[in-house]
Amino acid sequence: MFKRVLLLAAIALVAVQLQAQTNAKKAPKPRYTVSGGLLGALNLSQFRVTDGSYVASVDYKYGLGYAGGVWLNIPLNDVLSFEPQAQYSTLKYSLKSESGIVKQFAGTIQYQSYPLLFKVRASEKLAILFGPQLDFNNSLKNDNSQRYFKRNFQAFSTAATVGLEVFPHEKVQIYARYFAGLNDMKDGANPNLVPRFYNEGFQFGLKYKLFGKKIMPPPPVVVAPPPPPPPADTDKDGIIDPEDKCPTVPGLAKYQGCPIPDTDKDGINDEQDKCPTVPGLAKYQGCPIPDTDKDGINDEEDKCPTVPGLARYQGCPIPDSDGDGVNDEEDKCPTVAGVASNGGCPDLAADLKIAAKSIYFVTGTDKFAYPKLAPQKLQYALDMLNKYPTLKVDIEGHTDNTGSAKVNKALSQKRANAIMKYFTSKGIAADRMTSIGYGSEKPVADNKTAKGRQDNRRVEMLPRWN
Repeated sequence: MFKRVLLLAAIALVAVQLQAQTNAKKAPKPRYTVSGGLLGALNLSQFRVTDGSYVASVDYKYGLGYAGGVWLNIPLNDVLSFEPQAQYSTLKYSLKSESGIVKQFAGTIQYQSYPLLFKVRASEKLAILFGPQLDFNNSLKNDNSQRYFKRNFQAFSTAATVGLEVFPHEKVQIYARYFAGLNDMKDGANPNLVPRFYNEGFQFGLKYKLFGKKIMPPPPVVVAPPPPPPPADTDKDGIIDPEDKCPTVPGLAKYQGCPIPDTDKDGINDEQDKCPTVPGLAKYQGCPIPDTDKDGINDEEDKCPTVPGLARYQGCPIPDSDGDGVNDEEDKCPTVAGVASNGGCPDLAADLKIAAKSIYFVTGTDKFAYPKLAPQKLQYALDMLNKYPTLKVDIEGHTDNTGSAKVNKALSQKRANAIMKYFTSKGIAADRMTSIGYGSEKPVADNKTAKGRQDNRRVEMLPRWN
């Protein structure tokens, strides 16, 4: 394989040398600018298998794939140019024969290929191509029952390539390349141990040029006779006095020898003035101070020049200090991120309800039924009061209808007071809380059932932000 690569490189170098010597003896040829475009091609490819008896036991035949991509040709001199290409390329691998324990891969591998070609111009209609090729393994598809995966083959490989191109400078170009892989394509996860698999094949394609042009050599220089002496030009502006409307002041031909006018008299001539009929400032290219966002506040006074706003916010929109999507003028909690449905305040109602529901008292008293667990049950509410200094809580006590209404109302008040007392003992200011007992006035379930009466015996904590 390396002998083939060396031979291809030697052929290309000899072609470059012969072409350079030939061009030195000929008249100047046209030059070409940077060009580029699209390409499409067919690939005839196979694995060339080497090492030991596998050469005889595994044999591939050429399979047909395709390629498409872009190319860019950069001239280096009159003969040699550099042409990198980027191709989406599929190589087809078809088994001709195989024997042995390991079943071989047959299918398609899709590569992201980057041929880095040097192009030698042999003539206006023929060029020689040679150079390296970089291939990145993108995906693999099996054609037979043997399951091979992308990881079984090299993720990156290289190849050497050489070929010919017909009509190398026309709109449509035809080329053919031979490529020989330099890497064993199998990876560590491949079930084959001994044989080596090298990419080999041909690419036949068409290129379509999207940009680039031909520059012809300049014609022979003809020495003209000396011109007659020029007519008078008093102001030395290149416009002779008979044709100059301002013969004593340098000007321009398109203004008939006069200086560039300043229609709006703002000190900026009309050619540099983007608003030639309206006086303006030099830093705005002759225009008045702009108002980019059309909010009535000019950009020099507008702190948000690209977003419409209000004068009281120096041209900016109404702020949203806590970044919760509710502007400060509508946000009941402008410094605490919340939700729009709760006026811009955090929605703690559901979690506080759950926390309060887990508090139990000794029957007929305001003593916690589980003194050691009560602090744990109230910790969430305490955490929220500490986290949000503007949060206030209304604590409500409720009972079922067992017993007298007077006793129940007093008991519910004591129980609400007990929770408020707990919070004040933990450093929460009393003016951030209210406590009220409703007795059996606000049932949430039917007092005729044991389950209903149990639900009605409760404490509620309701968040408030004002």
